[in-house]
Amino acid sequence: MWSYLWQNFLIDSKVRSYIAEHIAKMYKELWCEALIEIGPGKWAITKLIDTISDNFFVIEKDVSLIEDGKLKIENWTLIQGDVLEVDVDKLLQDKKLDSKKTLVVWNLPYYITSPILRKFFGNGSQNYAWGIFMLQDEVGQKLRFDAKKKSYLRWLINYAYQVHYLKWVPGKCFKPIPKVKSCLVELKMEDGKLNIERGKLIQFLEMFAPFSRKTLGSIEKIIAKHSVTSTIKAPSGPVESSPSPRDKMIKFVIPEELKKKRLEELSFQELEQIIKN
Repeated sequence: MWSYLWQNFLIDSKVRSYIAEHIAKMYKELWCEALIEIGPGKWAITKLIDTISDNFFVIEKDVSLIEDGKLKIENWTLIQGDVLEVDVDKLLQDKKLDSKKTLVVWNLPYYITSPILRKFFGNGSQNYAWGIFMLQDEVGQKLRFDAKKKSYLRWLINYAYQVHYLKWVPGKCFKPIPKVKSCLVELKMEDGKLNIERGKLIQFLEMFAPFSRKTLGSIEKIIAKHSVTSTIKAPSGPVESSPSPRDKMIKFVIPEELKKKRLEELSFQELEQIIKN
């Protein structure tokens, strides 16, 4: 059992078939040229999708699972390592493959969902085509475009992707049974979805998200009083806590009609209104 990584293995054959069929459909519809599976676990999905792509990359951290796999797949590349440390962009570039034609799939421990989503779909430096993921249901609900409570990650992902909540997955479909509810979510790249500069969006979120429980008007006063600023986030690096002299900081002015709203209550149109103001 993958206990040290808190993995819950998907054992339901109907759900596995559903995922595999959906991956095959997505791959074909978008004319993809590469497929990446993160954390194959005990290879339950891998065995069902190994013929979909001539460029099939599997990233697995647990050496014991790799050794126990005993799979013989001719058209795949197995990478042993932490997906957060693997340079996937370079991997594709070396093989002259386009990330815009690459489909990413995974069923992973939920505690690393956010950093993986940000690496592949939320940092702005690459454009992976589609993805289908098993997520904690609470996270999946907050990623939805029509989410009532909008998380920081939701703003980043929805910047360039359509988020489709596919279905809820019961705990009995896993072994061991997880203590949280699960769901399947699909991401589909959508060019020109928002008329906002990504750098400005990230800077706004870094400035306002830490005070998300307060109204925008209150946050605006806090920032003005204490000179709370943030630099634009680098594609894969940490966020600087204070700007260097060369960084161009932006002062965001909150329209009067939006000052009583919280960040999670904003629509994308209202967000555009603030950032373009």
